[in-house]
Amino acid sequence: MIEEFHVMYMYKKIQAEAATTDMKTLEQLLKKFRKVVAERREEYYQEIGEKKAHKLRIKRVQKICERMTRDKLSPEILFK
Repeated sequence: MIEEFHVMYMYKKIQAEAATTDMKTLEQLLKKFRKVVAERREEYYQEIGEKKAHKLRIKRVQKICERMTRDKLSPEILFK
């Protein structure tokens, strides 16, 4: 909750500063900010991809263990 208040405070502060800043500078800042957002978006999608891949690996291992149990094989034999 504190972080949300901090973000809102920063937003208001940026608005106040933008009111006294020329358009050329604002356009340059916007360009840089878009670049930062694009980089963060790429990181975010990579994180999501890694999490999905991890979940898929876990599901595969669980299916193998279920099959082994069904076939009356102990999963512990894999680790010997």
